[in-house]
Amino acid sequence: MTAIWLNAAMLLASTGGFLALALASEKPGAALLGQKPAPARRWGLRLLGWPLLALALVEGTVGWGPSVGWVTWLGWLTVAGAGLVFAFPYWERARAAAPARERRAAAPVPLLPPLRARPLRAAVLAAVVIAPPAYLAAVALSHEQPVLRADAIAGQAGPWRFTLAEADRRVPRILLGDFPTKSYQIRFCDACDDQIRAAYLKVNKPRSLRGAGLVFGSDRWNRSVEIQLPNSTGPDSEIWLTVEGKDGSLHHASFPIRQISPATADWLQHRRQEP
Repeated sequence: MTAIWLNAAMLLASTGGFLALALASEKPGAALLGQKPAPARRWGLRLLGWPLLALALVEGTVGWGPSVGWVTWLGWLTVAGAGLVFAFPYWERARAAAPARERRAAAPVPLLPPLRARPLRAAVLAAVVIAPPAYLAAVALSHEQPVLRADAIAGQAGPWRFTLAEADRRVPRILLGDFPTKSYQIRFCDACDDQIRAAYLKVNKPRSLRGAGLVFGSDRWNRSVEIQLPNSTGPDSEIWLTVEGKDGSLHHASFPIRQISPATADWLQHRRQEP
């Protein structure tokens, strides 16, 4: 639920920032307010609008990191800007056509115009209106990235920091031939990622790069791999990570399987006790 509230906060800040900046400009400000905004009000609205846009960026970078935060921020700026671009012309026409006495009475102006005679505009406006709640609903229903969960393990292999987590917290998957497998995800720090050629994972300590295990898929960011658990794997076994740098260096890190996959360790313990 943290993600959906974070997205909602970014959308709210982006919309508020653009609206304040629009009110601070001469033509849109006069159309929306019914009169040309005074210089002091324009400066005040600018001082409100830009910090709100910056706040949306801060929310994204703090919530998801610089790389994802920037992209999410630009996405919500686009949604907020598009919505206001479609709403402003109608608002301006509605105020211009309203009688002076209705304007003085501050009659509320509907956000959306009558669209029965303009099906194309209706379709575009419907998409603009539906897109934000649809995206937020998708975020709410989507599964959280494993490396963002509270049980993800933070570690370091040589100079590179990373976060490692099992893809799901269930017991291993059994493939044909009674081979248990387990999936994991890793993410290196943004500064580290460019320095890494590949990362490998296996049960028990590797003797060489050739035996370092299976390589994490994807060349950047969230990398995933599914490894086989050998028959000798027990609840006290270790999972070893091997990281190969673009400079040719190799670095290792290891974790007790019980630390990174508690349910799997219990399953292995129960399996070993079976007759």
